[in-house]
Amino acid sequence: MNLESFYSKLKRNPRPVVVDFWAPWCGPCRMVKPILEKLATQYEGRVDLWQINADENQDLLQELKIYGIPTLIVFRNGEEVLRHVGAKPASTLAEMFETLAKGGTPSPLSARDRVLRVALAVLVAALAWFSFDKNGLLLLLSGALLFSAVYDRCPVWKAVMGFLKKKMSRQAQKNA
Repeated sequence: MNLESFYSKLKRNPRPVVVDFWAPWCGPCRMVKPILEKLATQYEGRVDLWQINADENQDLLQELKIYGIPTLIVFRNGEEVLRHVGAKPASTLAEMFETLAKGGTPSPLSARDRVLRVALAVLVAALAWFSFDKNGLLLLLSGALLFSAVYDRCPVWKAVMGFLKKKMSRQAQKNA
Protein backbone atom coordinates (compact mmCIF):
# COMPACT_ATOMS: atom_id res chain seq x y z
CA MET A 1 0.00 0.00 0.00
CA ASN A 2 1.38 3.42 -0.87
CA LEU A 3 0.77 6.68 0.99
CA GLU A 4 -1.75 7.98 -1.57
CA SER A 5 -3.98 4.89 -1.42
CA PHE A 6 -3.63 4.80 2.39
CA TYR A 7 -4.89 8.38 2.77
CA SER A 8 -7.57 7.85 0.13
CA LYS A 9 -8.91 4.89 2.10
CA LEU A 10 -8.74 6.92 5.33
CA LYS A 11 -10.69 9.86 3.89
CA ARG A 12 -13.47 7.55 2.69
CA ASN A 13 -13.80 5.99 6.14
CA PRO A 14 -16.48 7.76 8.24
CA ARG A 15 -15.26 6.37 11.59
CA PRO A 16 -12.10 6.97 13.61
CA VAL A 17 -9.36 4.53 12.64
CA VAL A 18 -6.68 2.99 14.83
CA VAL A 19 -3.86 1.77 12.60
CA ASP A 20 -1.60 -0.86 14.13
CA PHE A 21 1.79 -1.19 12.45
CA TRP A 22 3.19 -4.57 13.50
CA ALA A 23 5.42 -7.44 12.41
CA PRO A 24 5.11 -11.19 13.01
CA TRP A 25 8.56 -11.39 14.65
CA CYS A 26 7.83 -8.53 17.11
CA GLY A 27 7.18 -9.75 20.67
CA PRO A 28 5.43 -6.55 21.90
CA CYS A 29 3.29 -6.60 18.74
CA ARG A 30 2.12 -10.12 19.55
CA MET A 31 1.27 -9.03 23.12
CA VAL A 32 -0.85 -6.07 22.00
CA LYS A 33 -2.56 -7.78 19.04
CA PRO A 34 -5.22 -9.77 21.00
CA ILE A 35 -6.06 -6.71 23.10
CA LEU A 36 -6.55 -4.57 19.99
CA GLU A 37 -8.62 -7.24 18.26
CA LYS A 38 -10.87 -7.63 21.31
CA LEU A 39 -11.37 -3.84 21.48
CA ALA A 40 -12.05 -3.69 17.72
CA THR A 41 -14.79 -6.31 18.18
CA GLN A 42 -16.19 -4.50 21.22
CA TYR A 43 -16.31 -1.13 19.39
CA GLU A 44 -17.27 -2.51 15.98
CA GLY A 45 -19.17 0.07 13.93
CA ARG A 46 -17.81 2.96 16.03
CA VAL A 47 -14.00 2.59 15.77
CA ASP A 48 -12.12 0.72 13.05
CA LEU A 49 -8.85 -1.16 13.51
CA TRP A 50 -6.49 -1.59 10.59
CA GLN A 51 -3.50 -3.86 11.06
CA ILE A 52 -0.62 -3.25 8.65
CA ASN A 53 2.34 -5.61 8.48
CA ALA A 54 5.48 -3.46 8.68
CA ASP A 55 7.58 -6.00 6.78
CA GLU A 56 5.22 -5.88 3.78
CA ASN A 57 4.78 -2.08 3.74
CA GLN A 58 8.25 -0.59 4.24
CA ASP A 59 7.58 2.38 1.94
CA LEU A 60 4.43 3.34 3.85
CA LEU A 61 6.31 3.18 7.16
CA GLN A 62 9.05 5.38 5.78
CA GLU A 63 6.58 7.94 4.42
CA LEU A 64 4.67 8.04 7.73
CA LYS A 65 7.95 8.34 9.65
CA ILE A 66 7.43 5.17 11.67
CA TYR A 67 10.74 4.14 13.19
CA GLY A 68 9.67 1.51 15.72
CA ILE A 69 6.96 -1.07 16.12
CA PRO A 70 4.43 -1.57 17.39
CA THR A 71 3.20 1.88 16.43
CA LEU A 72 -0.45 2.85 16.77
CA ILE A 73 -1.66 5.88 14.86
CA VAL A 74 -5.17 7.20 15.43
CA PHE A 75 -6.84 9.03 12.54
CA ARG A 76 -10.07 11.03 12.56
CA ASN A 77 -11.39 12.46 9.27
CA GLY A 78 -8.15 11.44 7.56
CA GLU A 79 -5.97 13.42 9.99
CA GLU A 80 -3.57 11.95 12.52
CA VAL A 81 -4.69 12.83 16.06
CA LEU A 82 -2.51 10.53 18.18
CA ARG A 83 0.54 8.31 17.88
CA HIS A 84 1.74 5.67 20.36
CA VAL A 85 5.06 3.92 19.87
CA GLY A 86 5.65 0.71 21.79
CA ALA A 87 3.33 -1.64 23.61
CA LYS A 88 0.72 0.08 25.76
CA PRO A 89 -1.24 -1.42 28.64
CA ALA A 90 -4.74 -2.75 28.01
CA SER A 91 -6.21 0.04 30.16
CA THR A 92 -4.61 2.75 27.99
CA LEU A 93 -5.85 1.09 24.80
CA ALA A 94 -9.36 0.62 26.22
CA GLU A 95 -9.47 4.29 27.27
CA MET A 96 -8.35 5.30 23.77
CA PHE A 97 -11.09 3.23 22.06
CA GLU A 98 -13.75 4.48 24.51
CA THR A 99 -12.78 8.12 23.91
CA LEU A 100 -12.86 7.61 20.13
CA ALA A 101 -16.24 5.84 20.28
CA LYS A 102 -17.69 8.80 22.21
CA GLY A 103 -16.44 11.25 19.56
CA GLY A 104 -13.55 12.60 21.60
CA THR A 105 -9.86 12.83 20.85
CA PRO A 106 -7.66 10.66 23.04
CA SER A 107 -4.89 12.31 25.01
CA PRO A 108 -1.29 11.25 24.54
CA LEU A 109 -0.95 11.31 28.34
CA SER A 110 -2.75 9.05 30.75
CA ALA A 111 -4.41 10.65 33.77
CA ARG A 112 -1.70 9.12 35.97
CA ASP A 113 1.11 10.65 33.88
CA ARG A 114 -0.64 14.02 33.88
CA VAL A 115 -1.01 14.01 37.70
CA LEU A 116 2.62 12.95 38.16
CA ARG A 117 3.85 15.80 35.95
CA VAL A 118 1.73 18.35 37.80
CA ALA A 119 2.94 17.04 41.18
CA LEU A 120 6.56 17.17 40.03
CA ALA A 121 6.08 20.72 38.71
CA VAL A 122 4.66 21.81 42.09
CA LEU A 123 7.54 20.14 43.94
CA VAL A 124 10.18 21.83 41.74
CA ALA A 125 8.40 25.19 42.10
CA ALA A 126 8.36 24.79 45.89
CA LEU A 127 12.09 23.97 45.90
CA ALA A 128 12.79 27.02 43.77
CA TRP A 129 10.60 29.31 45.83
CA PHE A 130 11.98 28.26 49.19
CA SER A 131 15.62 28.17 48.10
CA PHE A 132 17.82 30.91 49.46
CA ASP A 133 18.28 32.72 46.16
CA LYS A 134 14.83 32.09 44.58
CA ASN A 135 16.34 30.06 41.77
CA GLY A 136 14.82 31.30 38.49
CA LEU A 137 16.06 28.32 36.52
CA LEU A 138 14.13 25.94 38.76
CA LEU A 139 11.01 28.09 38.40
CA LEU A 140 11.41 27.95 34.63
CA LEU A 141 11.81 24.16 34.80
CA SER A 142 8.67 23.96 36.93
CA GLY A 143 6.75 25.95 34.34
CA ALA A 144 7.97 23.65 31.57
CA LEU A 145 6.90 20.57 33.56
CA LEU A 146 3.49 22.06 34.23
CA PHE A 147 3.05 22.95 30.56
CA SER A 148 4.03 19.41 29.56
CA ALA A 149 1.17 18.12 31.73
CA VAL A 150 -1.49 20.26 30.05
CA TYR A 151 -0.13 21.25 26.61
CA ASP A 152 -2.52 19.00 24.69
CA ARG A 153 -5.45 20.85 26.25
CA CYS A 154 -4.07 24.36 25.67
CA PRO A 155 -6.08 26.15 22.92
CA VAL A 156 -3.14 28.37 21.92
CA TRP A 157 -0.85 25.33 21.59
CA LYS A 158 -3.51 23.50 19.55
CA ALA A 159 -3.96 26.47 17.23
CA VAL A 160 -0.22 26.95 16.67
CA MET A 161 0.41 23.23 16.15
CA GLY A 162 -2.58 22.91 13.82
CA PHE A 163 -1.27 25.81 11.74
CA LEU A 164 2.24 24.32 11.61
CA LYS A 165 0.97 20.85 10.66
CA LYS A 166 -1.10 22.28 7.79
CA LYS A 167 1.81 24.36 6.58
CA MET A 168 4.19 21.36 6.72
CA SER A 169 1.63 19.16 4.95
CA ARG A 170 1.25 21.68 2.13
CA GLN A 171 5.03 21.98 1.83
CA ALA A 172 5.39 18.19 1.68
CA GLN A 173 2.75 18.03 -1.08
CA LYS A 174 4.57 20.71 -3.06
CA ASN A 175 7.85 18.81 -2.74
CA ALA A 176 6.27 15.49 -3.78
